Amino acid sequence: GETVVVSGASGGVGLALVQLARERGARVLAISSGSKVGSVREAGAHHVVDRAQDIIEQIRGVAPEGVDVVLDVVAGDLLGEGLPLLREAGRWVVAGALGGYDVKLDVRRLYLHNARIIGSAMHTPRHFDLLVELARRAGIQPVVAATFPLEQAARAQEELGRREHVGKIVMHP
Repeated sequence: GETVVVSGASGGVGLALVQLARERGARVLAISSGSKVGSVREAGAHHVVDRAQDIIEQIRGVAPEGVDVVLDVVAGDLLGEGLPLLREAGRWVVAGALGGYDVKLDVRRLYLHNARIIGSAMHTPRHFDLLVELARRAGIQPVVAATFPLEQAARAQEELGRREHVGKIVMHP
């Protein structure tokens, strides 16, 4: 099993990534905070890193040998600062930029260690179908934090902005 880091682990995508990685035999290190830690651990994380503290140092503490894969929906400073955490031939998969899209990194880390940065939007029908099938076989349980009718879109946006929820915010007609 590989060691996998999941950023944004308390969001809907992050929780699904934690479950998928665990199901595939990975040792899962998930980044979350506060009251969300229990839910992330329940989803399958072996260790939860508190984003309110030094993320890089915490990961080094539990994975001094480095990590094989980072599944990242945050990007921003995490990408540039965290790239040295990758083992030889490690992969950093970016599927979001909640932490910012303007990233500074030392490219030598890529070519001297055969590391890869991979963008993933899951937008092709084939890719999406593959992920759905993996989720079905693994018994992945989507986590819905709250549902709102379309008329309450502003309220749903406020809930999302508070960043206190665990899982997805769902809108319905």
